[in-house]
Amino acid sequence: MTIHALIADDEALSRRVLRQLLARHADVVVTAECSNGAETIAAIATPGLDVAFLDVCMPLASGLDVACGGVRPLVVFVTAFDDFAARAFDVDAVDYLLKPIDDDRFDAAVDRVRERVRLRRLDAARAEAVTGSSARTTPPYLRQLVARVGQREIIVPLDDVELLRADDVYVDVHAKGRRHVVRTSLDALERVLDPAQFLRVHRSFIVPIARMRETRRRNGVEVVLDTGMVVPVSRRRRARLDALLGRPYAR
Repeated sequence: MTIHALIADDEALSRRVLRQLLARHADVVVTAECSNGAETIAAIATPGLDVAFLDVCMPLASGLDVACGGVRPLVVFVTAFDDFAARAFDVDAVDYLLKPIDDDRFDAAVDRVRERVRLRRLDAARAEAVTGSSARTTPPYLRQLVARVGQREIIVPLDDVELLRADDVYVDVHAKGRRHVVRTSLDALERVLDPAQFLRVHRSFIVPIARMRETRRRNGVEVVLDTGMVVPVSRRRRARLDALLGRPYAR
């Protein structure tokens, strides 16, 4: 039996330690590594993934946010903080490991994962035999954004977001008149936002659909938001906007 694992931690050294610990288990294969919550939410929907080793505190979305995202693989939290343990087990975590990681403690966690994976596959095989088809899952989407400021993590509910703007390799989040920076690209963020709530209108902008108030044509097409901000719509993105508004695409 091969176990497919994901590692998520914003510190490269921590990811390397986990890789080395998992390398001692011949039946575990690391299929993905992530450095923030957005990447993790996108990767965790990968078919065939069995277990995710998650840091609790990551930029953009915490490990707990990821674990609360509905249908998912098994979860083992690996963190330097002991005050999230109760919440971790509320989401049915297999284990909660504290850094620095004790080798024997880690091996015991992998043993628990191994048994849970065996039982899950047995249940899935039984269900498929009865129904004739395997279960389908819905990709999870972000519920909130997390911006790290020094040693603090600022939680920004998606309902407060007014605009998302690309800023080189990061994203500026405009919310309630304030600006926050999240450490991920706009492309990566787009993949984990619900398309029923957010629309990419330009390579540099994503807008909340509920905040759109009008469109207008000047030097091209623009969207006016309820905050008064005016956002350009690129020619490449106009078809999706027209489809949303229920009108034929006009070149």
